Amino acid sequence: MSVLIRGRHPNRILLPTQEVAALTRLHQTDGAWTVPEMQSHLEVERYRQLVRQDILRCISTDIGPLILLTMNGQVAVFGNLKGSVSLITQQNRAYFRLALAHLGWSLPAPGGWSRGLEDYAKAAKAGRFHEVVTPEGNVLAAAKLTADGFSRKHYGRVVQRLKSTALAQDFEVYLITPNARRNHKLIERAASFLHVIQFRPELPEGAAQLIRAIRPSPHQKPPAPGPYLAGEAWRTDPRFRSLPTSVQNILQKTREERIAAALRSIEVDGVMSAAQLRSFYALEPADIPGVLRVETHLRTTPTQPASEQEVTFLTLSRRLARLDDHRLAHRCGTGRMRHLLNVPADPERWKAEHRGRLKLEEPDALYTSSKSIEIAIEYDAGTYRPATIERKLTTFNDRGFKIVWGVSNPVRQRKLAAEIGASLCHDVLLAEWWT
Repeated sequence: MSVLIRGRHPNRILLPTQEVAALTRLHQTDGAWTVPEMQSHLEVERYRQLVRQDILRCISTDIGPLILLTMNGQVAVFGNLKGSVSLITQQNRAYFRLALAHLGWSLPAPGGWSRGLEDYAKAAKAGRFHEVVTPEGNVLAAAKLTADGFSRKHYGRVVQRLKSTALAQDFEVYLITPNARRNHKLIERAASFLHVIQFRPELPEGAAQLIRAIRPSPHQKPPAPGPYLAGEAWRTDPRFRSLPTSVQNILQKTREERIAAALRSIEVDGVMSAAQLRSFYALEPADIPGVLRVETHLRTTPTQPASEQEVTFLTLSRRLARLDDHRLAHRCGTGRMRHLLNVPADPERWKAEHRGRLKLEEPDALYTSSKSIEIAIEYDAGTYRPATIERKLTTFNDRGFKIVWGVSNPVRQRKLAAEIGASLCHDVLLAEWWT
């Protein structure tokens, strides 16, 4: 048996049966491979060929390189994307697997005895937990590699939703993370049932520890100091005429003025994509002093496997650089909306990640117009269900906010324009922050 790969590749490539089996296990069971694991399945030259053909991809993580099956690889192996999951999920699945092997723990054998502990976690909506067999008995465990492990909010949710059940049913809960120093006071107070294990796999000898956020490389030659748009000819070019007025004004400024404007935007929005820095400021990451670059792969629309692509986030904050990829993407989407609305980068008028008293009262940003009207800014990456959208609209209206809604793809833009357009004070915005 061989699988024929068609599509954008000029040459047809055959995957032998043995490779199909190995890549199926990679995606459905292992999640991702370390470099030694990859070498146990593939010759190095064959691996490099599959990377060139975009069947496999190597990504940088806090525990070293991990190798995953790409979107194109899934189509090659399975014929479709029906079983597709996010790259973040695959990284965390691999991390959990590696942690269990390190600890000498295991999942219950198929059809074997189980205490049904996962049912307690599901009933409490406490997150993705698995029942795990340990020498001391079965426990409930979860692991998270991405975004520097579990957040304080997650720890608090676990304590709130599982403590009484764990104590009553006499089982323990373990969280496995690359950074156990976070939120240690909260963990200490929950020590009666909750335990946190720090785990970082040892890298192969000679391999360097990869860092998620790095400084951009400097320019090889000095950039031009003048305006990006000069004269009048650009005004008839559709590429530039379609840009927001504020962006057109920025592009007519000198390089130093554009750098200052980009810095203000990153400070106010928290995160900007490298693509947007180029499109809206005609600058490169190396132009921004103190900026951190986070390179990753993700689905720009989480519900659409075909939207998977390589992106680069820029931020001035190491705290933000540690956030989950989709949190960074959400920040970029909200910032893109600010640019499309011609709103200046003024922290007194634009509050990104505005926090209200309840979750549904939390717009992604709150903008106070020149007429002192408060406008709730909501970026929707395609994951909101109709009931969630309705609750948000109702809550924002009850608080007296006008509402602006943004989305990540044209199909959803048209759909929501028809369904909720009458509830908004502006047309539904298409905030493709990765372009």
